[in-house]
Amino acid sequence: MRTQGFVFVAALSLVTVVAGACGDNFGPTDATPPGPFDKLPKDYDVQNAGLGSAVQVARDRYGIAHIAAHTVADASFAQGYVMAHDRLAQMEVLRRFGAGTLSELFGALDPSVIDTDLSMRVHRMTFYAQQTWDMLQASTDPTDQQIVQLLQRFADGVNAYAADLKAGTYTIDPEVGTGFDIDTFAAWTPVDSLVLGRFQSFALSFSAPFETDLTELYQKLRATYAPGASDPQHAARSGIDVDLLTTAPLGKFSTIDGFPNDPTDTGTRSDSGRPGKRKAGDAAVASAAPKAGQVKRPEVPQQLFDNARRFLSKDIHDGPFHALGPHAFMRPYAGSNNWAVSPALANGKTLLATDQHLQLPNPSIFYPMQLIVDEGNLDVEGVTFPGIPGIILGSNGNVAWAATVSEHDINDVYLENISPCGSGSCVAFNGQQVPITTFTENIGVGMFGNIEKTITATYEVVPHHGPIIPTVDTTNHVLVPRTGNQALSMEFTGYDPTFEIRAVYNLAHAKIVDDGFKALKDFTYGGQNWTMIDNQGDIAWTTQEAVPVRDPNAYTWNAKSNPDGLAPFMVLPGDGTAEWQGLLDTRYVPHAINPQQGYLATANADPVGATFDNDDLNQDVVDGRPLYVGVTYAAGVREERITSRIQAAAQAGAITNDDMASIQHDTHSNIGDKMLPPIDAALGVLDDGGSGSGVPSDVAPYLASLGSDDVQRLETARTLLEGWTGETPAATGSASAQDITDSAATAVFNEWVHFFLVDALSDEFTAAGFDLFRLDDNQIIRIPYRMLTQPDTFVQDPATGQPILCDDVTTPGDDSCTKEILVAMLDAMHQLETSFKTGDTTQWRWGDLHHLTITPLFPDSALDLPNSNDPTPNGFPKAGDNFVVNRADCGWSDTDFSQEADGPAQRFLAVAEPGQTITFQWALPGGTIYDSRDPHYRDLLDNYYLPLQHFDVPYAVPDIVANGEDRWEFHP
Repeated sequence: MRTQGFVFVAALSLVTVVAGACGDNFGPTDATPPGPFDKLPKDYDVQNAGLGSAVQVARDRYGIAHIAAHTVADASFAQGYVMAHDRLAQMEVLRRFGAGTLSELFGALDPSVIDTDLSMRVHRMTFYAQQTWDMLQASTDPTDQQIVQLLQRFADGVNAYAADLKAGTYTIDPEVGTGFDIDTFAAWTPVDSLVLGRFQSFALSFSAPFETDLTELYQKLRATYAPGASDPQHAARSGIDVDLLTTAPLGKFSTIDGFPNDPTDTGTRSDSGRPGKRKAGDAAVASAAPKAGQVKRPEVPQQLFDNARRFLSKDIHDGPFHALGPHAFMRPYAGSNNWAVSPALANGKTLLATDQHLQLPNPSIFYPMQLIVDEGNLDVEGVTFPGIPGIILGSNGNVAWAATVSEHDINDVYLENISPCGSGSCVAFNGQQVPITTFTENIGVGMFGNIEKTITATYEVVPHHGPIIPTVDTTNHVLVPRTGNQALSMEFTGYDPTFEIRAVYNLAHAKIVDDGFKALKDFTYGGQNWTMIDNQGDIAWTTQEAVPVRDPNAYTWNAKSNPDGLAPFMVLPGDGTAEWQGLLDTRYVPHAINPQQGYLATANADPVGATFDNDDLNQDVVDGRPLYVGVTYAAGVREERITSRIQAAAQAGAITNDDMASIQHDTHSNIGDKMLPPIDAALGVLDDGGSGSGVPSDVAPYLASLGSDDVQRLETARTLLEGWTGETPAATGSASAQDITDSAATAVFNEWVHFFLVDALSDEFTAAGFDLFRLDDNQIIRIPYRMLTQPDTFVQDPATGQPILCDDVTTPGDDSCTKEILVAMLDAMHQLETSFKTGDTTQWRWGDLHHLTITPLFPDSALDLPNSNDPTPNGFPKAGDNFVVNRADCGWSDTDFSQEADGPAQRFLAVAEPGQTITFQWALPGGTIYDSRDPHYRDLLDNYYLPLQHFDVPYAVPDIVANGEDRWEFHP
């Protein structure tokens, strides 16, 4: 029996704590049938008048709760109660993050938290969630009625636990209690759960910060490096805007080759699966791109860019609660890997692997649970986000499903021209003046729910687009009224009531992958790469989402042939010339079922290869527009590595679940593989002092200027990189000779990338008034890769015959890329000697630089993992570098290579055999219970996640009982 951390109180009206024994009946009377978990010792009896029948909850040795109930309503009550017991403090922070009410908890402690609320309120998540709830309640559809019960009873369960916590039935971990006060906890509502669902979808799909940053950069590059620029150094760089805005990925493996049903319609749809009786060939597809329109890209005032950056940036919140800064959970930190393998490649089995790359807080962002419900024959196990009922990702025994961010472009930013009209303001739209509307939000500021003051914020809305990006005063933490005659507005598919909860509910009931496709019809924003298998031998993938189709004018940009044209991923004119005109037909939304290749892999990369030629809008034309779904894809190296390993395993024999786990744990440096050839070539000049044929003229003088110690440092770097296998071991403690070499080489390479970016690229960005590292590493790395591996495609320096980007724009002379590679390498070696306090490279262990610390959302070092009692209190040493499959990004913006606060939020493997119940394995970065006094606080982290192991998940009742620790019982 697990009693640690709880106080037993007798004779309470709601809960009676019982020291149970094996064989206790399922209900409070002898007339109640036996329960499935009777053989487990009983810890608690919970009574609630709203229950229709008894419910049992088994806690297994991994800390996972398994709920057995007769109805969805009763299961939902128990889910709310148990989840609140395990994660209430986390649920409180997350719901307030989405709703924009964090200032009520922390605003008095850290006023910059107010900026978070100001930022989130513009998206009106509570407003739209309330509309969804109202529509569900008004619906007569049986499924919607079940969902209403599910949401309401889940909320009832959360509130019942909160009442018992207030009454003293349980005690809260004192450390958790430093950031959570149960006495000011507001009752949980169904709208809170819907807000959380919207918040997660929003965080994985909102791209306005990318679009405003990209437009600002493009505008500044073209102005600074114009052909007729007065500065000859600037004029010589005319055209580098094309070089610096490259979108072609490093890895060019797509999930499928081209858009589905183009040019031949096979009848499949992203929202309904296989053709069935559907007729094919009912859409004409042209092969030529549309002619460039006459509409030109608007010139955005710098002040609007500055406003957007202050309001939308994830970095502006620098107070003590910086983890709660605006958009802290948003892309580009999100990622993920999925892949499925068909029976043809897996000896008759169907395999699925997934790991979602999300923030890694304590407690973990996912919460595992199983729901076994007689009503509807539901038996589903998987993860959800704390505060959201049901199961979002997992398996029901017949189907297993996973998701990665699809990167579909469902967000546009418009430049609005504004003039006075009547008593307010109007925007110009289609030759008319349209009045701007407003809404007002009241933001409470206090500490742990005790409100000290209220801030009123008024937001403007362009009716046909969406909210105007406000100006925020980050010193006084208020919105500043707009005074200018231009503004940026945001259109987003999330600015409507949506029904993701219905999709999740129906997905849990799917029998085959086709049912999964149909369920996802209601997943209309926050699109994912949903990858599925079933026990009939099917594999499937869909990116089902409502993808906007724009006016043909919006697709006319080409970096070379029409640089003044429009693109959906840059700011568009708000005058009506680039409007949304419907949704992309679901025949073209990327998807596939049982492809001939026998596998499906996704890793946030371009799903159809549309960007591989560095021209994002030259796709086949449908209804006068090129097929287009997005551009903000990952660099493609994770997908390339996964696909290559799947193919290699298939060629070696049948793919096994062990192969799937090995791929999931892969920490090979994919970026290192791509970048080493030009580095090795540059270091080759050491053989002859830079005097060889074809070597730029600045190399020999540079080498001659170096002391012998520095030349030796370059030789040492060369030896390490030549001996590097591409593996990235932490190599702390005892390690093999190869691991020591690989570990030091990993450090050298990543240090070099940082210095090369600073030495060779940052000067052009700085001269244009834009910080290079405002871009995501995923975008940045494309520049040096193409610059060094495809130099002829970049603007050349006539003096060096190499890309002019390598030359310092601020100083006279001509610097070659070969020299800059050497300069960055020497900088890297000096920095590593400083970091490791030795020049002995056998002591350069990557894990001493690259380590992970898991922190709580509310800052409290006592809840950091690792803590002061761990062998490595400064962080868990980690293998991997940027963009490895087992994601462990360290960033390149500085020389702190600790793992960023994101990574695999779960690792999940599923195996299906024909007609049998799907089995699956897990690893999670933490524990199920957010209580440092509980054995399930961090056991899954220590025993499975960090050692790169999976555990077999109990699913069938006999396995649950065999692995069980105790049970709870809920009675009417």
